[in-house]
Amino acid sequence: MNASRGTGAILALDVGGTGIAGGLVNRGGRILSSRTVATDRLGRGEGVLKNLLALVEDLEEEARGARLSLLGLGVGVPGAVEEGSGRIGPDIQNIPELANVPLGIVLRERTGLQVVVDNDVNALTLAEWMFGAAAGFRHAAMVAVGTGVGGGLILNGALVRGVSGYGGEIGHITVEMDGRSCFCGSRGCVKAYASGPDIVAQVHELLDEKPSDLWIELTEGDLARITPPLVFRAADRGDPVAETVVAKAAQAVGAGVAAIINLCNPEMIVLGGGVLEAGAILVEPVRRWARFYAFTRAFEQTRIVRSGLSKQSGMLGAAALFRYEARCRKRRTVSEQAPHHPASVPSHLIIDN
Repeated sequence: MNASRGTGAILALDVGGTGIAGGLVNRGGRILSSRTVATDRLGRGEGVLKNLLALVEDLEEEARGARLSLLGLGVGVPGAVEEGSGRIGPDIQNIPELANVPLGIVLRERTGLQVVVDNDVNALTLAEWMFGAAAGFRHAAMVAVGTGVGGGLILNGALVRGVSGYGGEIGHITVEMDGRSCFCGSRGCVKAYASGPDIVAQVHELLDEKPSDLWIELTEGDLARITPPLVFRAADRGDPVAETVVAKAAQAVGAGVAAIINLCNPEMIVLGGGVLEAGAILVEPVRRWARFYAFTRAFEQTRIVRSGLSKQSGMLGAAALFRYEARCRKRRTVSEQAPHHPASVPSHLIIDN
């Protein structure tokens, strides 16, 4: 571990459907140590939580060995999270074993640390705001397109969560009435056209029983091997099915981005996630559709950029999440300790009973 002995670090976890990334991150956003384990390393069901707790114990031991003082624990998960308890909502598609689990309380009791659990794209948004492209902006948003489609919002320098943790869910903005079904129970969501699995599903739906020679070449005759990067390669080579699916995905994301611009009027929107990283051909069409659907003046005042953070951005986001909450707690404490001087009410506004 390349770290000064005796310094402080945040224990950061990025929990995904296939892997859990964990590490130790300093206050400045430098990743001191990291490791990744398969989510189902100890089996599914209860094994997922046991696996997560085992990884936390390993990182705690590593911190002790390096004489690192743990400042706290930040966790990003792919779903809505109840603020305070860190209870994960029921709509966690990729890790159903964690649905309704009060993960914040579980980790706090196990470690004795201050723990913050939140949606993984909220965490990514904070990483961009503290360490990335959106640093210095008071109004910013993030759109992450990968296994799902998520979003995060920073307005007036504060993360927007909403009353029950669903703030920023751009992936479930409806962009086509009576469109493709979505796991959330609705239809025509951005996710239903732009997420990695949905891009692949649409290709399968459109392919004839006898796929073209190009698809036979790209998949070596096994259509089950179709992935989003293969779809983008096929589109680059002029395959009409791939071009149709990629164009629809770009239009859906662009419409979602425009909805953010019209509703929140941010200074910057950062585009990230595995699908957008693999499919650079999506980015410019997303901008064009956003321009088409958004108010012209609002669009012109919004910078739309690709994320420049590393592939460990999820872990960095978990650390940023803890750092953000620590800053908010400090502000609340100062506010509570400040003398309160009630404002006087003008006499003409007082109503006598």
